[in-house]
Amino acid sequence: MADRHLASAPISATIYALTLAAMLKGTDMTLDLKDIIILFASGLVAVTTIDVLGSISSRKLNYKYVYLTPVSFLVYYCIGYQGHFIATLPWTLIIVCLTGIYDGTIGWRLSIILKANFADKEEYTKTLSLSSRISGMIVMSGIFGFLGFVTAGHV
Repeated sequence: MADRHLASAPISATIYALTLAAMLKGTDMTLDLKDIIILFASGLVAVTTIDVLGSISSRKLNYKYVYLTPVSFLVYYCIGYQGHFIATLPWTLIIVCLTGIYDGTIGWRLSIILKANFADKEEYTKTLSLSSRISGMIVMSGIFGFLGFVTAGHV
């Protein structure tokens, strides 16, 4: 039962955020919803690719899955960087944080299913609460997305 809610939470949040973006499109914020959806989808594809290929390769090549964390941070940074050119800071952070929530829920589940090499942290990783994962991912994705957004404004 909890797994169904786990899978639907990021989807519900995404639908809500995109609906809100569409409603605001007519205001002074001239957002291109198509570009926002493409940016969000690109982030989901990148994070899913890292989770799937990283889980499999960490097991096959015997390295710790946690070593791929900087690659995920780079994805959040790139989303923030690209977001600077198509959206405002708040909308960019929404996109980045939703991607982080996806990574902390669906991506986490994929890494468990694909038996990623968690080494000595396997039990801790499997028992980490949903709220801890989501909170951590919102903070970390938000920080790196913000850094990307700010960097794009100074290049």
